[in-house]
Amino acid sequence: MNNFPHWADHVIVIIFLIILPAYSIWQHKGNYTAGLLSSSEKKQVYIFGSVYLFAMGAVVLLLWYFFRRPFSAIGFTRPIHFASWWWMVAALIILYLADTFLSVSSKKKLNESIETWKKRTPFVPTQKKELPFYFLLCVSAAVWEEIIYRGYLVSYGLYAFSAWPGKDFLAVMLPAVSFSIAHIYQGTKAVLKILLLAVFFGLIFRLSGSLLVVMLLHFMVDAAGGIFTVAFFKENPLPVNDEIQSGQAKEPES
Repeated sequence: MNNFPHWADHVIVIIFLIILPAYSIWQHKGNYTAGLLSSSEKKQVYIFGSVYLFAMGAVVLLLWYFFRRPFSAIGFTRPIHFASWWWMVAALIILYLADTFLSVSSKKKLNESIETWKKRTPFVPTQKKELPFYFLLCVSAAVWEEIIYRGYLVSYGLYAFSAWPGKDFLAVMLPAVSFSIAHIYQGTKAVLKILLLAVFFGLIFRLSGSLLVVMLLHFMVDAAGGIFTVAFFKENPLPVNDEIQSGQAKEPES
């Protein structure tokens, strides 16, 4: 490919693999809210997050276009070798469903999940009216994060570590680690789960040669999580609405 990796690629990789994870650790260390956000606050989070992800992904695509590199090289193509990766998709779905079930399998687990949502991810949707904007964020994350962390960074790793033993492992693992650390605000357990998820995504991308599969899986995981919390809070309502400000939601009655 033309000028790959170029010095501009090195700069972008440093930003995504080092600077942004370090900033995430610094920004979210001990910075937790006491309750769920209001619907209007969530809407702002969803819209801002979508724009932010678009801006990051656009930088990568513009650089790729500027050097006239084939977009098929970063996954804009049909998936191939279905027989070699379909079982990973099945395993990923099974693991996700099992983890979801375990998170609400007992009253203790359920209370822990509620407290985690309130403390770590106060922007989770709790009402149907929040889902359209939440799905916008899901689409943005699925498209732009996969372009960056799988299509671009995995491809960069394959070139950068071409002379190293285990280049495929490094090319998949480094973006996966960076991606998971960027979600450190969700807690250590969530980071480990996201790391496993990101490794699955990286391997599926490598074997299929396409971003389409991982984009779809990414969207399904995020969207399913939002649908789950909305369904849960419909059955176990909390006093969260536009009049309730951040950090003022009452604890659920036991």
